[in-house]
Amino acid sequence: MNYSHHTTRRLAHSLFALALLAAGTLTADTVQTKDGSVLNGKILKVDGGIIEIETAYAGVLKVNQASVASFTTDAPVTVRFKDGNTVIGTVAGSAGTIRVDGGSVSASASVDSVTDAWLPGTDSPEVRQMKASARKWKFEASADVLGKSGNSDNLAASLGFRAARISPDDKLEFYAAYARAEQDGNTTADQAKAGIDYQSMFSGKYSWYVREEIGTDKIQGLDFYSNTAAGIGFDVLKNDHQVLTFRTGVGYRYETYENGTDVSAAALDLALIHDYTGSDWKLGNRVTIMPTFEDFGVFRLLHDSFYETPIAASRWKLRIGLANDYNSEPLPGKKKLDTTYYTKFVLGWE
Repeated sequence: MNYSHHTTRRLAHSLFALALLAAGTLTADTVQTKDGSVLNGKILKVDGGIIEIETAYAGVLKVNQASVASFTTDAPVTVRFKDGNTVIGTVAGSAGTIRVDGGSVSASASVDSVTDAWLPGTDSPEVRQMKASARKWKFEASADVLGKSGNSDNLAASLGFRAARISPDDKLEFYAAYARAEQDGNTTADQAKAGIDYQSMFSGKYSWYVREEIGTDKIQGLDFYSNTAAGIGFDVLKNDHQVLTFRTGVGYRYETYENGTDVSAAALDLALIHDYTGSDWKLGNRVTIMPTFEDFGVFRLLHDSFYETPIAASRWKLRIGLANDYNSEPLPGKKKLDTTYYTKFVLGWE
């Protein structure tokens, strides 16, 4: 049987189109929702309760995992479950369950037990997060001024600066602050401090840290102090909204006072660091205590708790807090506890 050149070319084009159609059908992934809808395309990832599927007709669609009854893939994907197990294989699903067939290793579970899924050769959620935030610097500056004149003359002001380089594996932080207040010509606050804090995650919830803080407090008669410490941290809680870390280490306290006395001793370093982040607000707590090894009754305790909320749709935030500075061995005539109530305007940027 003879075919013309034109007919042969049309036949070749038709066969090629059928091959493409068959290939597209063979490599089509599906997502079936609980209301019966079916999306066809290519599942890119499952991350944070969202399934992303790339379709030919609507681009990349994001589907809430809670509304998904099942999903299937024609090509292998990496699937991780809530129990921490990870299986690489094709996925077949029906009636709210999926089965990942990895040949020698297979697993069956409900759709909501899948925490993450990604294509082989692409980054895992942890790597994506690391790349998104690796060595990322964040800055903030704070200030507040309060004045009054009339029956009494009051003036209080404070300035602060903080810079932090944050990644999933470590955190480096620099900070400095100064506060001064006068009432009827008498100085009621005159303190300054600066410090550095480095934390490195090395095994799951465990980290190691080093820190150094120097400063002065003229009202307490403290000409100069230096607190140096290093130790181990443990994350009791750590999720998208809340972090609670306990620290235990050893340090060195050095303090010189205006009357010539000083403290120079090795010390235990204990700390609690807590942050809770809401939809648009933050709650923070910091407690540090350094008792000397020579006498645990000789210690200094620092505490700071604050509530922070954004001001309109800007980079400015309002921070309201309470800070305590307790010195178990103050100078004669000085009180052991200084309490500060503050309201600060904070500008943050990256």
